[in-house]
Amino acid sequence: MLFDYPVKARFGRKIAKSKLYENASVNTKLKDKFINQIDKIIWQYKLAPSTLNLDATDKVPEIQVFDIFIKSNQIDQALLEVIDKAIPLPIIFQIHKGNKVKIKAAYKRPSESANNKWVIESYFESEWLDKDVAKQPMPQALDLGKLYEQLLKSLMPVEVTSSKTTQTLDEQVGIINQINSLQKELDKLNSKYKKEKQRNRQFEINKQIKLKQKELNQLTKA
Repeated sequence: MLFDYPVKARFGRKIAKSKLYENASVNTKLKDKFINQIDKIIWQYKLAPSTLNLDATDKVPEIQVFDIFIKSNQIDQALLEVIDKAIPLPIIFQIHKGNKVKIKAAYKRPSESANNKWVIESYFESEWLDKDVAKQPMPQALDLGKLYEQLLKSLMPVEVTSSKTTQTLDEQVGIINQINSLQKELDKLNSKYKKEKQRNRQFEINKQIKLKQKELNQLTKA
C-alpha cells in the first residue's frame, strides 16, 4: 500500500546517480545498470524527530523515503543494495514505472559487532500498484522504531505478520528467511524428483519433499 507521508517531512532533493556508484566503488557492470535502469532518484521524505514529532531510537534515528524512477520494467536489487550500503539509515524505496509504483525495502539495522556499520537483511516488496490508488494514512507509532516496524510489516507476507503478532520484528524476519530457504530447498527437490528415473531414488526424494513441506507448513500456519 502507499502511505500519505506528512508534508512537513517532504525533502524533495534529487540525488546524482554518479555520487552513489562512485562512492561505493562499484564495478563497471553495476555502473552500467545504474545508467541503463534508473532515470532519476529523488530523496522524497525524511521521517525524523524534527519532521514527525516522534522520538528516534538507537536502531532507527531516521527513516528515508526515496522515489526511484526506472527506465526499464524492473530494477536490479543489487542497485538498491548499493544505495542501502551508501546511506547508513533505513530506506523505503518507492519505485516508479510509468503509471505504476512498487514499494520495496530491506530490514536494515546497526551492526552489533562493528561501529558505524549497518546490516542489510531480506528485502520485502509490494505488488505493482496504480499511482492514483488511494493513499493510506501513515501508521500510528510511539517512536520511529515502531513506525519502521509498521512500514516493513506492510510489505511482509500476511501469513507471518498476522499470526505472530507477539513476536519481534527480528523474529519475524528470521521466520521469513527460514520460509524462503525452505522454499528454495523444495524447488530443488521437486526439480530433482522430476529428473530422477529410478523408482527407489524417487521414493527417497519424495520423503525429503514431504518433510520439508511439513516444516514449511509449520512456519506458515496460523
